[in-house]
Amino acid sequence: MKILTLCSWYPNETNPTLGNFVQKHADTIALNNETVALSIFPTEKEKTVRLVETKRDALHEVVVYYPKQVSGFSFLRRVKNFLAHRSAFRQGYRRVQEILGKPDIVHLNIVYPLGIWAFWLKVRHAIPYVVTENSSGFHVDSAHAYPKPIMKLCALILKNASVLMPVSENLKGSLEKISGGKRYEIICNVVDEKLFKTALPRSANPSRLIHISTGVDSIKNLSGMIRVANRLSEKGFAIHLDIVSDGDIEYAKKLNKALGGSEVVAFHATKTTAEIAAMLAKSDALLMFSNYENFPCVIAESMMSGKPVISSNVNGIPEHVLPNFGLLVNPGDEEALFEKTASFINGDIKFDAEHIRAYALENFGYESVGRKFNEVYRSIL
Repeated sequence: MKILTLCSWYPNETNPTLGNFVQKHADTIALNNETVALSIFPTEKEKTVRLVETKRDALHEVVVYYPKQVSGFSFLRRVKNFLAHRSAFRQGYRRVQEILGKPDIVHLNIVYPLGIWAFWLKVRHAIPYVVTENSSGFHVDSAHAYPKPIMKLCALILKNASVLMPVSENLKGSLEKISGGKRYEIICNVVDEKLFKTALPRSANPSRLIHISTGVDSIKNLSGMIRVANRLSEKGFAIHLDIVSDGDIEYAKKLNKALGGSEVVAFHATKTTAEIAAMLAKSDALLMFSNYENFPCVIAESMMSGKPVISSNVNGIPEHVLPNFGLLVNPGDEEALFEKTASFINGDIKFDAEHIRAYALENFGYESVGRKFNEVYRSIL
């Protein structure tokens, strides 16, 4: 089949890690289909529209950059930015047609902001579209929920999709409130099973934990994790926490320094997927303490590596972090996180790496997820 993956989030020159999990979905789709990934980004440095094309094995990528207006009256600026955005899409889609011809299906990955073009392709060219959604912006009770005008636009796009594929049951519940009764298929984030592998058996006294995220404290609660890690060290537990982040986490470094945890917590900048796989292989568990989430890709990567997950019990996480695969605490409960992590370090609680990986292969593997996508496509066509 000919599939256009229209990606609102995607790695780009300004933000090389944005939507890397979206890129992996596109890789998965390309295993069995002719696939082009199209994404569009504004940037102040551009004077005209610029297309950048790359190949990732079978996947053809087209990233379009267009000039962003930052000065002038607010209304006129918004109009100019929309017209520039529309021009960028048209040029990008023209290139898609040259590569692919007319797509059989548009696979929209993240509704906002590119969902308007999936809707337009359906109305103008009768191309059906499906939606994969990861964004926490649809959790209306969170501080990071989309504003009402954006939510209304997203509702229109969601209602006209052939199939909605949120990454968790929890997110499905939020989408149902917005779009009503539609056909849903829960298809999770994907992990390259050939890259993320189980490592040698862990030591009897595991102590090396890893956290990977953007580091936004209101969401990820790095501060709480750092306090708990330092308290564990003060109580004599042999713990080391690696924090990998591509965000601004100076606040976390300052907090850790104030707590005297220079030997307890190590901070790392952006890593490639292969480097993340290597770090997970050397770790004993993934540590998450988010205030809210959908189902972050790093949990799937940890489980594919045979590593258990110590996490807060929020949104889509408990759907996969079952008792055999990790430990859950209430969000913000530092005392519970301390106790659960201490039990894990002491070896009071053990996990079977091969059992964790077997579950991950079935739910997050490239071949498994690719099969599920194709079943959805065929059911539409």
